[in-house]
Amino acid sequence: MAENESLKPAAEFKGKKRLGDFLFDTELITRDQLKRALAEQKRLGKKLGETLITLRIVSEHALAQALSTQLGYPFLDLNATVIEPDIVMAIPESLAKKHFALPISLENKTLTLAMVDPLDYEAIRDLGFSSGFRIHPVIATRKDILEAIERYYDLNASVESIVQETAQDYDESLLQIIPEINPTATDAQSLEERSRLAPVVRLANLMMTKAIKLRASDIHIEPFQRDFRVRYRIDGMLKEDLRLPKWIQGALISRMKILGKLDIAERRMPQDGAVRVRSDNREIDLRLSTLPTQYGEKMVIRVLDQGRVVVSLDSLGVSPKNQSQIRALLRRKQGIILVTGPTGSGKTTTLYAMIHALRDEVTNITTVEDPIEYNLEGINQVQVNADIGLTFAHCLRSILRQDPNVILIGEIRDLETAEIAFRAAMTGHLVLSTVHTNDAPSTITRLIDLGVPRYLVASLVMGVIAQRLVRCVCLRCKTVMPPPVESLVSLKIPLDSVKTASFYYGKGCSYCNYLGYQGRMGLFEVLEMTPRLRDLVMTGAAEQDLRSTALASKMAALGEDGLAKVKEGTTTIEELLRVIEVREDLRTFCPKCGQSIHIDFQVCPYCAAPVTHNCQACGKPLQPEWIICPYCRHRIADAPPSDSSK
Repeated sequence: MAENESLKPAAEFKGKKRLGDFLFDTELITRDQLKRALAEQKRLGKKLGETLITLRIVSEHALAQALSTQLGYPFLDLNATVIEPDIVMAIPESLAKKHFALPISLENKTLTLAMVDPLDYEAIRDLGFSSGFRIHPVIATRKDILEAIERYYDLNASVESIVQETAQDYDESLLQIIPEINPTATDAQSLEERSRLAPVVRLANLMMTKAIKLRASDIHIEPFQRDFRVRYRIDGMLKEDLRLPKWIQGALISRMKILGKLDIAERRMPQDGAVRVRSDNREIDLRLSTLPTQYGEKMVIRVLDQGRVVVSLDSLGVSPKNQSQIRALLRRKQGIILVTGPTGSGKTTTLYAMIHALRDEVTNITTVEDPIEYNLEGINQVQVNADIGLTFAHCLRSILRQDPNVILIGEIRDLETAEIAFRAAMTGHLVLSTVHTNDAPSTITRLIDLGVPRYLVASLVMGVIAQRLVRCVCLRCKTVMPPPVESLVSLKIPLDSVKTASFYYGKGCSYCNYLGYQGRMGLFEVLEMTPRLRDLVMTGAAEQDLRSTALASKMAALGEDGLAKVKEGTTTIEELLRVIEVREDLRTFCPKCGQSIHIDFQVCPYCAAPVTHNCQACGKPLQPEWIICPYCRHRIADAPPSDSSK
């Protein structure tokens, strides 16, 4: 290529100080340390910067910052930088390791490279010639660059090698003639043969291994017109990992179908399958689900790690108050306890933890699930199979003749299942199940809408547990942050009430995959059916009345539990706002005692301090930073004088 445009003439730096003098002038090293380093540099024949690091006179980070200031090149923290995998492949791994350089971004044919020494003209010329782009260097530490090279190149090199091998063993024309509807036996046989090719097998194994390593709950293989992508759901959030050529799609999907004992010739109808694999001496269950789409089959693989199942209430993030209420409910000998929340909110895990708390040698526990997600030792678990008529209702009729003490029903989704569940509770059994609703009080309304008589709901429902899952701040990169003003204002939380509180977030590190979050915990609200609530259910009270009565008793709303966890530093307000959609669930803090209270309260019930957020004159809502009501021009108490109030 032509002479690299990023190379700067030596004259540009002629007037700048030498590195040693610059470090001395900025008081990073002493004169004696400089003399010692220069003597060692002369003996070893290394650069002064390397010698200073070897002698531990300055750290890599401090040296990189100094070079950035001295030379005018930006300093880049690679641990907090997201790099697209395709960009990394602009430079071969061998050259990246040789010159301690890593591609960061590409724009207008200019490749930004993180380098230890941005004045290494030979390296810049070599990298520019190899990539075909102009080079724009930025500064990073040697340690960060080497770690990033290992992190980014290992996976991409593996995928690139697999894709190339697959391309060599595979004739693209074969895939083009496979019809999307009603494939022939010959087509299916050809596809099966390709799915057993070693490169395809390695690609499938690589995909599953990485999902397990990243603690992903799901793998999404999604087809598009010209390619397909692989995404992982980690801590409830989807993250794209790979984009691969279209011609690998059919072979990869077929490989997974073979593992899950599915029909690879059937691509017109959805299919479900399962396979068990072993990784690091752990058994992992994979649940496969296919769905025909416009550009081919989409597959979602649920990853169920038997070694990571949460089997105790303590490890779910249940507060002591809520845990005490749940354990009190579990001591009941009959009745129904329901867990509610949207899909993916951890309801089944909570049921398993409750079963674990009830399990002993004198209790007969039977579950009916679809599917059985985790195997529990000493529990009779039944898998629903609708294809042969083994439904929830059919299973329950038989279970009642098996002398159970506790029955777990995966989900109450229709009147038939609800009727049998309530009948079981009426005849002396403790029934645990789930219902899809947004909060605990609305579960009562949902059961009545299904057709369950009010008197049965009032007499047999012992309690309802509503929950959500929030991501936890990564403990390894957890750091204090300033109060998130915008989020606090959106929740109507006075800034004065949290000015002494600490807020935390994760900067991002290799442990949390640079997301700032690691793992999840639950937010809970526990509704106990009190005599007053039973009366309201019998008289047909509105859902809001049920909620108000529950809040006036022992129930702490989801938002209250979430704000408590924010104050503890285990999650963030942004994460709380992401998972809680009902604004009424969110509470505020008392500006005097710091207790979490309902947002509509005018006075704190704990210390009697005024906490109103409405104008005393017109009653309109006010924002914490306002000094005058914009609706009626009433001056807000304790506000400084202002001409606008005249």
